[in-house]
Amino acid sequence: MREFHLQNEAGLRLGVLDFGATLTCFAIQIDGRYRNVLLACDPLDYPNQRSYLGAIVGRFANRIGNARLERAGQEWQLDANEGTTCLHGGSDSLHNREWQLADLAEDRIRLQTRLADGEQGFPGNLDVTVEYRLEQTDLVIELSATTDAPTPVNLTSHAYFNLDGGDVRDHRITINADRYLPTDERSLPLGIAPVEGVFDLRHGKRVGEQWMTHSQQKKCLGFDHCFLFDDASPSPQATLMAGDGSLCMEMYTNQPGVQLYTGNWLAGTPKREGGDWGNYQGLCLEAQQVPDSPNHPELGDPWLLPGQIYRHKTRYSLIPTDK
Repeated sequence: MREFHLQNEAGLRLGVLDFGATLTCFAIQIDGRYRNVLLACDPLDYPNQRSYLGAIVGRFANRIGNARLERAGQEWQLDANEGTTCLHGGSDSLHNREWQLADLAEDRIRLQTRLADGEQGFPGNLDVTVEYRLEQTDLVIELSATTDAPTPVNLTSHAYFNLDGGDVRDHRITINADRYLPTDERSLPLGIAPVEGVFDLRHGKRVGEQWMTHSQQKKCLGFDHCFLFDDASPSPQATLMAGDGSLCMEMYTNQPGVQLYTGNWLAGTPKREGGDWGNYQGLCLEAQQVPDSPNHPELGDPWLLPGQIYRHKTRYSLIPTDK
């Protein structure tokens, strides 16, 4: 297991492990001191923690109901690692293996790996590449994949953000989406619904505002829901503001949705500096395809075919503010 340390001329710093292609640090200078906005643990703890801390997840991020695929008369039984559900591609997937170093420079790194045909039950040999790149005060994540047989692909970064070190429910969030996916007791989508109440984040609000006033939030102990974007826009699809007002982060992506997860089950995850993280100490903005879409073609087509290239690009932009 190796950890790589990147930096650019703007002074941005990035830490990357080859294990899970995991982000361990994303730091910017504020008032002359570096602030790391990512949750992390000691490198040797990553294989044992269950929070997907900072890792790339897939081959199908989020959930596939009944851990089962069906296409053109064929069926595949997947690894059911969350009850009867396949979560983040199964228990042994992209998040907990060592990736190969393909390229390294001062401000960028490229890692690659292969998910073999039949791994976790999925069809097709899937070759996956991720590039992390620092551009001014931005972190750019580019993911690509190719396959030799039809297979559903949904890759994302499972980074946990905390912009000021406090409770993330004190952060202010905006998500430019007027639709989201309410979920059942297995956290599988029930269909598309208009945002309402606590789920209407279009105009910005404190993450903890109206907390637990919606049955969907009570079921998940917070946010763990996918918001669906409309057509591509030059505006950020999501914006996060530190509770103390000192730092803003904007997210831009070519993906159709984002999973907002407020770290509802983080408790017990080890910290890098010792001790454990608690619930609501980190927040994920996981740009992605629509969860469980292999079982719901009306939600989108996640199948990658031979000869096609899966391409995912997400940009997280850090903007220090004058309080």
